[in-house]
Amino acid sequence: MIMAPGTDLRALFEPRSIAFIGASTDVFKWGFNILHNMVERGYKGEIHPVNPNGGDWFGRRMYTDVSEISSPVDLAVIVVRDALVPDIVRTCTDKGIKAGIVITAGFSETGATGAALEREVVETARRGGMRIVGPNTMGVFSAYPNFMHALMGAMPLTAGHVGLVVQSGNLGTSISYRFLRRKIGISRLISSGNEADLTTEDFLEYLEDDPHTRIICLYIEGLRQGERFFRAARRISRSKPVILIKGGRTDRGARAALSHTGAMGGDDEIFSSACRQAGIIQVDSMDEMIDVAGMLLGQPLPAGDRVGIITMGGGWGVIATDQCIRRGLTIEPLSDGVIRRLDKVLPAYWSRGNPIDLVAPGNTRSITDAIRILMEYSQVDSAIVMGLGYMFLRARRWLKSEVLPKDAARTPAEYLMKAESEVFHLLTDLIGEFGRPIVPVADIMAFDVGGEENPLNILEERGIMAYPSPESAVCALARVAEYARHMRLESSEQCGCKLRRKGLTST
Repeated sequence: MIMAPGTDLRALFEPRSIAFIGASTDVFKWGFNILHNMVERGYKGEIHPVNPNGGDWFGRRMYTDVSEISSPVDLAVIVVRDALVPDIVRTCTDKGIKAGIVITAGFSETGATGAALEREVVETARRGGMRIVGPNTMGVFSAYPNFMHALMGAMPLTAGHVGLVVQSGNLGTSISYRFLRRKIGISRLISSGNEADLTTEDFLEYLEDDPHTRIICLYIEGLRQGERFFRAARRISRSKPVILIKGGRTDRGARAALSHTGAMGGDDEIFSSACRQAGIIQVDSMDEMIDVAGMLLGQPLPAGDRVGIITMGGGWGVIATDQCIRRGLTIEPLSDGVIRRLDKVLPAYWSRGNPIDLVAPGNTRSITDAIRILMEYSQVDSAIVMGLGYMFLRARRWLKSEVLPKDAARTPAEYLMKAESEVFHLLTDLIGEFGRPIVPVADIMAFDVGGEENPLNILEERGIMAYPSPESAVCALARVAEYARHMRLESSEQCGCKLRRKGLTST
């Protein structure tokens, strides 16, 4: 039973009321923790805890059976023993509940007996017109129209524009924490579990039409409907980037995936080739997924592969250059005209080439002038600016010094912090002015410092992600540049098709 694109899943993502079946007051049980997450995160609809023993859930009545609930219910969250799930699903369909999240494990991932029980659950649900997430799922998070945090993980996710589908509960938690740490919000998070009914393909097609989702991130171990998946991904990637991590890329990993969710992986080389043809951005790690998503959310797409590099010190420039070349980006020499312009604002010992090595500049004017001159250079499609954060860290050290008197430290420290803030403001302004990516790379120590005075806040407030190393910045930029190149090719092919249909091209 394949769900047609656009099928209504509002009962799952926008439920007006929820029956929580398997509610518990034991804080060590998932029947408590998931329900607690939903209540604590402020779900605004009705939540009806259900436990056969009845009683009270911290001020809320616990119903002994779903049938006792007098009002309509859209969604059931099911956290009961595996053998009880078929009967619970039957009572839900009798109640007219249209969607269910089966947290319970012990199904096809365990072998033949579990697989038979899983088929019984799905057949029961389908006969009653109910759609199922799972079983063996971490749960579902939906930020719109209000928070519905039906997840095992307690991380305080924020609302945003990344849709995340994972065929692994703990990967969903780990990726979510990384998004949270980098202040990137999530629109929908689905742990698809065993995908006995609703599959990755269903969720991908739902996110295609979701107005709150701008980027789709996927962790995949195997596909149930590969042709449908890649057909949808190619269509979706033209308007919404699709970022994917593939688990089980080796023989041993594939066997681990089979025992994990029952997912059967395919040939990795064929899979990766299909991803490239569909415009999917395939990444190798969770951190890389967050790096690429952050760049896509906050930066324009580059018009080409030519990169200009500005660095406060030579070593970072060398590493960045090597990384760019290895990843298919181009580091072209600067023109004589640009060099002459830079000669007027930089000290005589600057590198006079690309990368532009400012050699520990003594003032911020040389930094800001160099960035603007580089962005005015038409032979650069994107820029990487490295070595940021040092002035802030130096000023902070002055203020904490046991040698330098506080009165002597305050004025120069404030000057240095203000100067570096001006650099960060200029970066964000130039991105908008020139419509080209400027990728900031800051010293890793700057990321560890809290407080309102940290200039990285300026970037985060404007949705610009900073990177802690040349490697992570170049890796993300190369992935985005490859995606942009694919989009240009797709656009060119579409234009050619239109012209051929109109008979405007030669054959």
